[in-house]
Amino acid sequence: MQRVEKKIAGLRWAIGLSTILAVMKGTAGFFCSSAVLLASALDSLMDIGISSVNYLSVKKGAKPPDLDHAYGHEKIESLASYTQGSVILIFAFLILAESFRRTLASSMVLHSGIALVTILIASAVNLALTSILSRAEQETGSLILKAEKTHYLMDVLSYALIFCVILLVKFTGWNGWDILGGILLTIYVGLLAFKILFQAGNELVDRSLSKNTLDDLDALIGHHPGVVNYHELRTRKAGSRIFIDFHLEMKPNQSFEQAHETTEGLIESIRTKFPNADITVHEDPQGGR
Repeated sequence: MQRVEKKIAGLRWAIGLSTILAVMKGTAGFFCSSAVLLASALDSLMDIGISSVNYLSVKKGAKPPDLDHAYGHEKIESLASYTQGSVILIFAFLILAESFRRTLASSMVLHSGIALVTILIASAVNLALTSILSRAEQETGSLILKAEKTHYLMDVLSYALIFCVILLVKFTGWNGWDILGGILLTIYVGLLAFKILFQAGNELVDRSLSKNTLDDLDALIGHHPGVVNYHELRTRKAGSRIFIDFHLEMKPNQSFEQAHETTEGLIESIRTKFPNADITVHEDPQGGR
């Protein structure tokens, strides 16, 4: 439950700070007649919606298994991450479209000093939020927090783009800087979005864990005292939880108590290495299938 509480705390920070940013950027956008600040305020409203959906997904995914969901509800988190990755990708292309639009319209920002200060404050808030989410992601291994962190990092990069664009256009009078920054940001954010989509997609289709993880499992199982061999190892990941299932071959002359003790000791060793693992072991006599 501690992992779940850390994920929920990170998402609460995201919702609260996004609400503050939406109000601040919206007010500054109207005062400065800045379409880009108003668009950024709209983006913060979208952030509130996404983080709220993720918050509800984590709470739902943390529910214990029931009759209809014997393996738990963790895949809700993977599905939410896939959805957010898709949204990030869409907004990356919208940034590019906005850059083209502003260039063609030759739009300029009024009260650029206030606009720049607003962007700096928003950047500082987002950097702090990204740090909070990054720490929570490292502690929980949550893909949904990774997606959240990536999304808010995208906002920081968009602020940097807006800041540089306002300065460059202000001092050079050339709006072409907008489209150049938009193209670079789109490429970077698009790559991040594809990475999230790939990882979440792997979880949704029950792809096996990484080769390094499988090698660690092979060493733990194969070298455990009392184990003759193992087969039919199956692994998958859902949210921050991993599932490990395998058949364990043991000497047939062992008593039930000895076999049980060996199995429980092995499960404990695996959980020491992978504390968020759900482990199922089928005990077979040596050579059995």
